[in-house]
Amino acid sequence: MTNDPADLMSTIPSDHFSPELYAETLRKAKSLGYEFPTVSDLRAGASTCAPFLLLRHDIDISPRYALRMAELERRLGVQSSYFVLLHSLYYNPAAPPHWDALRQIISMGFEIGLHYETDFFENRGIDPLVGVLHDVAALENILEIKIVSVSQHRPASSTFLQKLNDHYVDAYNHDLIQNVRYISDSGHKWRGETLVDLLGKEQRIHALIHPVTWTFADRDMAATYRHASEEITSEIHNSLEEFIASTNHYLAKREQLDVQRKAQYAASPAPSTST
Repeated sequence: MTNDPADLMSTIPSDHFSPELYAETLRKAKSLGYEFPTVSDLRAGASTCAPFLLLRHDIDISPRYALRMAELERRLGVQSSYFVLLHSLYYNPAAPPHWDALRQIISMGFEIGLHYETDFFENRGIDPLVGVLHDVAALENILEIKIVSVSQHRPASSTFLQKLNDHYVDAYNHDLIQNVRYISDSGHKWRGETLVDLLGKEQRIHALIHPVTWTFADRDMAATYRHASEEITSEIHNSLEEFIASTNHYLAKREQLDVQRKAQYAASPAPSTST
């Protein structure tokens, strides 16, 4: 038996996820009369409406996958909340393609919030509360929106959540985790029953749905992330190739202009030296 993390990952079979299954799930929820509130809609508490399916999307890999999911939800008339990482290694919400995707999600009426990481600040000697508040302000400025809700990327203490709830609606607050049926597709693996299984059995459901998990049909966790890696790598490669081409064009044009200026200077009459 190996201790290689890659080998250990491959021994755990993933559950099935696909855009088609997601659409089927939403259609079933709608047929059963579920409402689709956003995280901020439940600021007053989970008991304010029922039955409901709270769809929360943490954007861990790319806003482009989130946009595909938002487009599907819009076609089906479903509302949800999307949470953006500000310190991701894989995307930058201020970069043109990612900004464009997020702004499209916003324009379709979906909620955007901050997907925060307390350990990012703790590892750098920064007060996590101060860091999260600064990140919210930064994301608001980048996307030109007002943020009302947040979602943690990695577990935060209950004390921290209590402090943060004084400022924003946290998707992991006690009410939205303990007083509803919480379910997550993390790791491409449901814990027991699937979301489809719960529809009709539970009146209040909080589902964490990662867009990338459902983007590529019939791929397990490892294959999904490797394919996403290939797409992200290809985007960076193509962008750098465009940069190389545009730089070469600029240099060639600059050299041509330099030659023209020298020729014009050589052809100009010498300045008179008479008094």
